[in-house]
Amino acid sequence: MSTTTDETRSGQLDIEMIREFLMRNPDFVREDAELFARVTESPSTEGVIDIGNAAREKLMGELRQYKAMNESIVETARANLAIQSQIHAAVLGLLEVDSLAGLDRKISSRLTGALGVDVCRVLIEGHAPLKSAESILGASEGMVSSVMDERVEIVGPVDAERAHEIYGQQGARMRSQAIVRLDFHGHDGLFALAARDPQLFQFGQGTELLNFLARVTERLIVQWMHQR
Repeated sequence: MSTTTDETRSGQLDIEMIREFLMRNPDFVREDAELFARVTESPSTEGVIDIGNAAREKLMGELRQYKAMNESIVETARANLAIQSQIHAAVLGLLEVDSLAGLDRKISSRLTGALGVDVCRVLIEGHAPLKSAESILGASEGMVSSVMDERVEIVGPVDAERAHEIYGQQGARMRSQAIVRLDFHGHDGLFALAARDPQLFQFGQGTELLNFLARVTERLIVQWMHQR
C-alpha cells in the first residue's frame, strides 16, 4: 500500500514538475511543430471526419520529410567541404616539389594517402619523362583514345581488361576508379586514381575537384618537361 502511495506521489510530482516547466517556458510546445500538433488535435467524433486533423497529419508528414532532406543536405555539404580540404591540401603538397622526380614521389606517396586511394597514375602517350618512376609513366600511342573513347572523364567501376595497362600489377585488386583525360602539349595523357573500395568512386559523383587536381598536375609536369 505504501508503495502504491509513493508511486502516486511520484507521478503527481512529475506532472507538477512538467507543468511548472511549461509555465516557465510557454514557447516550448509552440516551437515543436509535431508536439504542438499532437497537443492541439481535437478528439474525433464517431461518424465525423476531422478535416483539420487530417490536414495537420499531412503537414506533419511533409515537415518530417523536409527535416530529413535538410539533414541530408547538411551531411552532403560537410562531406564536400571535407573533400575540398583534402584536394586543397594535396595541391599544396604538389606545389612544394622542385623537380619532376620529386613530383613523382609525392604523387605515389602523399597524394594517394591524402585522397584515400590505393593507386595514382599519370600516363603520357609516347613520352616517358623519367627513366625510373612510380607514378608518372609513358604509354603507347592511341592508349588514351582506346580507354576514354570520346569521354573527358570516367568515374565508376574499374574495367578489368584495362586495369593492368593503367595501374600495373596493382590493377587486379582495384575495384573503382576516376580518370581524367589530359593534354601534355601535344601528348595525350591520363590522370587516374583507383581504389580497392568499390564504393569510393561511383557514377554520378561530382568531378570538379578531381578535374582541378588533374589540371594542376598536368601543368606541373608540362613545366618540367619543357625544362628538360
